[in-house]
Amino acid sequence: MVILAVIAMIVGKYHGINAVLFGIVFFIFTYRDKNKPSPGLTAAYSLHLGGYEAGIIAIVYGLVRFFE
Repeated sequence: MVILAVIAMIVGKYHGINAVLFGIVFFIFTYRDKNKPSPGLTAAYSLHLGGYEAGIIAIVYGLVRFFE
C-alpha cells in the first residue's frame, strides 16, 4: 500500500482509489483495536473514535476524487 501511495504522488493519478483503500485499512485496524478496554470518555476512547473519523474522511475524499 505504501508503494501505491508513492506511485500516486509521483504520477499524480489514482488518488481516489488510494484514499478509499487507506480508509478501508484504517477501519480494519481501528475495528481490531476495539477489543482493548477503554473506560468512558478518556483520551484512548477519543483516539479510537478518531480512527473511525479518519477512515470515513479518507473514503469520502477518495469517492469525491474518483467521481470528478
